[in-house]
Amino acid sequence: MGDFRSARASIGEAWRDFRWLEYRPFLWMMLAELLFLFLASNLATPWGMAGAGFILRTSGEPAVHYPSSFLYVISTFARMETVIFALAGSFLIPLSLARIQAPMIGASPTGPETVGRAWRAYPATLVGYLLNVALLIGWEYALAVGPRRWIEASFGSGLKGELSIWGVGTLISFAIAAVFIYIPIRAVEAGSKFGDALWGGIREGLKAFLPTLFLVLVFAWPAMLLLAPLQIAPSLIVTRVRPELTVILLALVAVANSFVNYLIFAAASRLHWLMRRTES
Repeated sequence: MGDFRSARASIGEAWRDFRWLEYRPFLWMMLAELLFLFLASNLATPWGMAGAGFILRTSGEPAVHYPSSFLYVISTFARMETVIFALAGSFLIPLSLARIQAPMIGASPTGPETVGRAWRAYPATLVGYLLNVALLIGWEYALAVGPRRWIEASFGSGLKGELSIWGVGTLISFAIAAVFIYIPIRAVEAGSKFGDALWGGIREGLKAFLPTLFLVLVFAWPAMLLLAPLQIAPSLIVTRVRPELTVILLALVAVANSFVNYLIFAAASRLHWLMRRTES
């Protein structure tokens, strides 16, 4: 119960202490995602085709033709987000965390020491993120061959079954992410080594699994509500509603996720420090 009280306190503190400077690294990733969506929704122009068309075409020729392009942009956006978080986020997320931590250790949030700690955290953060993605891919496969069949047998293959499958898949995805969330938090600490940040972060995620999952769910649900229609019924949106709605929803997801991810890491970092203080 103590860890859950600490988690609630960390959530409140992260919400109250929102700072633009600490959030800004997540803003840069959001802008990259919005740029891709803008280009992908303007494939009729030379610059739209040059900027996003070649990426969409990796999914096949229909991916660059209206209206099917708006169906393919959903999965392509997910791949782009993964690449952005792996390559840029492995520095930008530790940079945000280092800025959060800087006042506590008497360092400047924008000084070279803070930036240096973010760069040193890059390898462990990248490897941790890739492990996270690998487990998510494995879970998607396991969901398709196991729980999906059981859920469809119980609830049918209609909307009720799809909602149940989406709920189970999303919850386990959050659970996997909760295990890896402390890797960049430990990696930015002074004197942190690769092995301690990576394996120590995973051990901490497992040890504090339930309170960490709790804070992830508290912040993540608004973005998930926006993403749900795109994951459950993308073809319906493209063929029966309006294809362009997919890009609008993805843009809203990108904006929401930038704040959600910042608040999750800000709260988790505070929970990490509270747990460490309790242990010492």
